[in-house]
Amino acid sequence: CPPEIQGVESDGFNMAERLMTYETQFFGFSPQTCVLRVSSGIQDSLLDVMLVVERVIFKKLKEMPENSITPSQIRVCTENFLQLMKECFDMIFERVEQGILQRIFYIPENILLPEDKAQEQYPYTEEECQELQAEIVQLEHSYRCEMMAKQALQGELEEQKLTELKLEQRIHWFNNLDNTWKNNAVSNVPESLVFVRELTQKVPVILQKIQEKYKNELKHARAASENEQEEKETRKTLMVIGQGAGNPDPHSHHNLRGSNTAFLMY
Repeated sequence: CPPEIQGVESDGFNMAERLMTYETQFFGFSPQTCVLRVSSGIQDSLLDVMLVVERVIFKKLKEMPENSITPSQIRVCTENFLQLMKECFDMIFERVEQGILQRIFYIPENILLPEDKAQEQYPYTEEECQELQAEIVQLEHSYRCEMMAKQALQGELEEQKLTELKLEQRIHWFNNLDNTWKNNAVSNVPESLVFVRELTQKVPVILQKIQEKYKNELKHARAASENEQEEKETRKTLMVIGQGAGNPDPHSHHNLRGSNTAFLMY
């Protein structure tokens, strides 16, 4: 083995068992995955080469006279040789893997990435980290409470604005009422209010009198309408009697008598 690989083996440090998360953070890929893909690529290339060699051997054997070797025998030999090569390759590549992981894809313990420089400048313990997290939770709770209180205050402010607007409307109304009293020479406002209240108390009585008067007038109007209708019916009856008296038909005497009888009955 080369000296550098022997040195790696003698360290007794199994890099394949480490997670190497810090190296993954820096390189953007896992070193173990990279080494595994290199190993798979070499083995695939070795298999392709052995297939090409197998075809060349089979072609050369065909050209030889008195050849008793069959293709199946060549395939068995190829598989045996490939298995031997794979065992040797695994043994060698295990050392190469240790060297790659320790010499190439490895960040020493005393090296910090640029994004972790803040931890070096401001170191903290696990208890301090838990305290900071608890403080963050408390601050978030306080922030939510402040936002809820702010919303409640905004709602109360809107209500106060509406109340202030209504008060301004009332003041404007009272000012207009005061100007109206001044324009109408109302000197004593309390007495005017008492007078207005007495008038409002009399309004129901006046309305009741108006309703009674309207009812009486309505009754008189209905009676007059009924009398007028009766007069019209009487006139119609007299016209029918007059027509019956002027008829020269000898049989009309019976009709006239019946009409007179009906008139008398009426």
